[in-house]
Amino acid sequence: MELAIVPLGQIESTNLIGGKARALSQLIQAGFMVPPGYAVTTTVFGAMNSELKSAVLGSLDMLKVKKVAVRSSAVNEDGKDAAWAGQMDTFLNVGRRGVLTAVERCWSSANSPRAVSYARQRGLKVGPVAVIVQAMINGKTSGVAFSTHPVTQDDKQMIVEAVPGLAESLVSGNATPDSYVLDKVRGGVIEERINHRRPLLSAPQLKELKQVICAMEKYFGFPVDVEWTIHRGKLFILQSRPITTLG
Repeated sequence: MELAIVPLGQIESTNLIGGKARALSQLIQAGFMVPPGYAVTTTVFGAMNSELKSAVLGSLDMLKVKKVAVRSSAVNEDGKDAAWAGQMDTFLNVGRRGVLTAVERCWSSANSPRAVSYARQRGLKVGPVAVIVQAMINGKTSGVAFSTHPVTQDDKQMIVEAVPGLAESLVSGNATPDSYVLDKVRGGVIEERINHRRPLLSAPQLKELKQVICAMEKYFGFPVDVEWTIHRGKLFILQSRPITTLG
């Protein structure tokens, strides 16, 4: 099936793979550490026939992983004007048996009341949705980072938030993170709030996060909102989008 399945990093067409997958593909091409995966493109949106089922599962088998993350990637998603964060479905730790259902549920979430309402409020159309199937990284520590302070809008400061395990609890608002304000120019921590028995991030890990997030901001040419995880000492980038709240 031509262009039905595209490996991440192979193509950057937003119309084919959506905004989220496009950002990940760009990061892969630039050499950032992104879990491997593929996109079920918009060309087959809503059309789960036997041929597509075989293609999705065949590509999954080529990843040679037991669990994957399955995420929606809409054409209008993760742009400079609308992030769509949390508006469409994501499924984590999905096994082979559940992948096809997860893909179909990602498609269905494009027409969910919250997605339709979000689009209407911003004068947008949801449009077709691609789906990312990506190797699941169960990091020991995960979180989000903003390359520009999202409250003060100080572009010389960065915010890093971290929680134990997966970042989903933080993104959904169900966990209180350790929070750090980092100096992007001079280095070092300006302010920190530790909400766990021990700090979740070491000084070297904070330094690496600062370097990687700053490099991503420079690469894209605009402030970024990044989801990351650390697994076995390696920093992985899971998502990246523009910070849409800046004036």
